[in-house]
Amino acid sequence: MRGREIGGKQVRGRGGNGLRPHHAAFCTLYATALLFAVPLSGQPVPDTPPSRLDLCLVPDSIGDALRKIARRVGGEIGVTAVHIETGARISYNGGRRFPMASVSKVPMALAFLRRVESGEIDLSKDLVVPTTDFRAGYSPLASWSGGRAEQATVDSLFRLMIEVSDNTATDVILRMAGGPAEVTRRLRELGIEDVDVDRSEARTFADLSGIPDTVPESELYRYNYFRMRDALPAEHRQRARLRFGDDPRDTATPDGMAELLVLIHSGEGLSPESRDYLVDAMLASRSGPRRIKGLLPAGTPVAHKTGTIAGAINDVGIITLPEGAGHVAIAAFVYTFHRTEWRRERTIAEVSRLAYDYFSTATDPREYGPISTACEPLTPEENPEDPDLTLAGEDAAM
Repeated sequence: MRGREIGGKQVRGRGGNGLRPHHAAFCTLYATALLFAVPLSGQPVPDTPPSRLDLCLVPDSIGDALRKIARRVGGEIGVTAVHIETGARISYNGGRRFPMASVSKVPMALAFLRRVESGEIDLSKDLVVPTTDFRAGYSPLASWSGGRAEQATVDSLFRLMIEVSDNTATDVILRMAGGPAEVTRRLRELGIEDVDVDRSEARTFADLSGIPDTVPESELYRYNYFRMRDALPAEHRQRARLRFGDDPRDTATPDGMAELLVLIHSGEGLSPESRDYLVDAMLASRSGPRRIKGLLPAGTPVAHKTGTIAGAINDVGIITLPEGAGHVAIAAFVYTFHRTEWRRERTIAEVSRLAYDYFSTATDPREYGPISTACEPLTPEENPEDPDLTLAGEDAAM
């Protein structure tokens, strides 16, 4: 057996505000005004009573740009971007569910770190990873092995999961975290309702290929999986792949995932040490350089996690804005089989740059004051050219 370590830290609608109807057709901007909040400008805010402001203030340019980006990619796109320090939010299809793919490794990390904090898991412990734990898909750990068991520390496995998205390491960490049900339970504990973790990597890849649920997970290890998959008719496998996007399991809404990122940034549900450990690993992520990071200025810090499976190309993360302008939590999901990987990744890069530019230069949303008339979303009749558009909800907890 051989051991390896990987490197260390390295508005919705319209009201009596004079806005034109098409402000509502593309995105939602909210601001939560809190006592002592920090505005987008980075300057101190005068003391004001905490209040909730629903703002219909998204400029036409944001909506027009989102429409163009969505039309170029053709398929389904969902994005939510939240300025963490003020709560200002842009959301396009933010309430629609998308397959997470490896983005699910972020909520897995939260449940895992909870057990590290309780003393149940020792990050420095050496583990032997047998070949029966090797998983399909991307797994440098399995590729290194030469078909033999590998030895690695728990810390190394965690970093392999987050930094390089290793599927073998992921299922080991998921098992240590208590399994998918425990991960979802932890999300509910934190108040996250629209993110669900339901399967291991082994079971996910079996479903992607159409391997029956009757096959036990113990038989879905990497080499046996390939044998079973390759024995299936090509038409059967293709049908399974095409229906994968309709499976409600292991899905999230952009709104839900952005909310989770905000919690991670704020350290809710994690000790300061665990929060820094997770964010450091996300900052060191090597995957998806053409997604959130793709069009941002070189050197922009982005703590993120990508996901790719079937027609899904995703990236979620926390962007640090320049000149003390704060941070943006962004969750971007694209699902289509009819565009190249480059175009789908470019879509994420474009919406990320749009959010980056807007929140880097926008002024404090609170300066506009409360809007007396509630914003009302457009009806399909008022917006016939975008019948599938969904607008962010009105939950006061958002």
